[in-house]
Amino acid sequence: MTVLIIDGYVDEPAQFGVPPYLSSYVRYTFGISLMCGYNTIYKTIDEIRESEMPLHDILIVIGGVTVPGNYLGGTPMSVEEAMEISNKSKGKTKVIIGSMAEYSIDRSGGISATVSTFSNYQFKLWKNYERDLYEILSGEKWTNSRYDLVHKASILGSHMLTEHPNFPDLMCEMELGMGCERQTHCSFCTEPLWGTFVSRPIEDVIEEVKALYEAGARHFRLGRISNIFAYMGKDKPNPDAILRLYGGIRTTAPDLKTLHTDNANPEYMYSHLKDMKEMISIITKYNTPGDSLSMGVESFDPNVVLKNNLKIDFEHFLEVIKLVNSIGAERVEGVPKLLPGVNLLYGLPAEKKTTYKMNYDAMMKILNTELMIRRVNVRKVMAFPQTPLFIMLKGRSHHVDGRLYKHFKYILRRDFDHPMLERVFPKGTVLHDVIMEKRSGNISYGRQIGTYAILIGIPKPISLRAHVNCIVVDHGQRSLTALPVPLNLNTEPLSLIKWIPGIGKHTLQKIEAERPYKNMGDFVERTKAELPYWIREMILFN
Repeated sequence: MTVLIIDGYVDEPAQFGVPPYLSSYVRYTFGISLMCGYNTIYKTIDEIRESEMPLHDILIVIGGVTVPGNYLGGTPMSVEEAMEISNKSKGKTKVIIGSMAEYSIDRSGGISATVSTFSNYQFKLWKNYERDLYEILSGEKWTNSRYDLVHKASILGSHMLTEHPNFPDLMCEMELGMGCERQTHCSFCTEPLWGTFVSRPIEDVIEEVKALYEAGARHFRLGRISNIFAYMGKDKPNPDAILRLYGGIRTTAPDLKTLHTDNANPEYMYSHLKDMKEMISIITKYNTPGDSLSMGVESFDPNVVLKNNLKIDFEHFLEVIKLVNSIGAERVEGVPKLLPGVNLLYGLPAEKKTTYKMNYDAMMKILNTELMIRRVNVRKVMAFPQTPLFIMLKGRSHHVDGRLYKHFKYILRRDFDHPMLERVFPKGTVLHDVIMEKRSGNISYGRQIGTYAILIGIPKPISLRAHVNCIVVDHGQRSLTALPVPLNLNTEPLSLIKWIPGIGKHTLQKIEAERPYKNMGDFVERTKAELPYWIREMILFN
């Protein structure tokens, strides 16, 4: 019998699965299917959109977006698509897994979620879905622990990544734990719904990395945990566990290209600053450049913080980002090793017009300290049943002033993001292994594989999926303009050459009329162009 797994992509607070990310959902599901003896086929939702579904006896669809964002590598499956897939499927058994199985949401924000009503799926699984899926596929109960099942499934399912159309350019999300270490939780958070805080065994994580590495994976992110620093240390940080985890992964996967992480709780960090210094040093030693700690600050308004049981005030947060910068801001290959990321959330109870100004002022104070922040995410809250927020709102959507929200994002991108990008990625920064994902006219867009990888626009048509090294020449609000290197001034199109600093309209005309040039000396003598030293090193003439 054949099981068809359709990856509709997930985006949850502790797990990401939109290409080039590959979620643990699909790997575990694939492994459980193999454990139960099925012929197993894996397809992404993008593949299903372009072709007919393969023949199958059992359909398993995975999807759900609870923290919506903007996506370049793929578009998450919508509720309507999930229903259409079920209607078209001739499988006798149909299963949907992920937040979409429980809540009828896909890519929205600023709303209250409603309970899912997928009548054509016999089974709707989300929290702790692995045991239920095993029972559905095998007809037997799993009597051991969840992590025992996850361990076996993750090893067996590791080879499914070779079936992904992006292979080998995939970032594997690695599960470190479930739940949240806090005694009382943020009003909106769904992580406590998964149960009490638990850490996955270190050896299990390392063995899964080994299996994925042997299957061809080279990019890993330590995610599926609400706070990396609470790993194996709910009440007190455990630096030795972080050392064993990171050191073990580096030993097991010696030629990995990416080792990044995801979430960190700034309140927990501030409460254990001494341990944080040691743990950040460990992460910075073993990770790869461009890493980011995603910190859910949510709001700098004291009333919003109090009403929603948020994590930290501005002054304490400032101490945390100073600590991260003091260790993680060192540059390797021109890029900082580890920087903070900030999440801001709107639509929370106690929010007022003044909240927007407080958040703006706080971010500008950070900018004025000369510290570095890798990125700022701004989004509208989503209220889920069983969370305190849903109860406070009585199931209604909290009003977000659209005008204020739009204006805040505009001025934050203009006044904070743009100068911060100039600080983090100054002109002359060389970015390696940028993978092209989209073309629009003569501009190609790509990213490196990594946590919140920066969008890079290159003013030249380049084949999709191509790997390019490039040098930063300009900054947008949330993106960079870069040129592929090395640059050949005798052959590159003028539409690209005009972006080289020091080449104005007059010089461009001379280049068009007088090419080719013998060398840099010949070029400078004939054009009188004054090029920055960092671009001179990247120019060829043969």
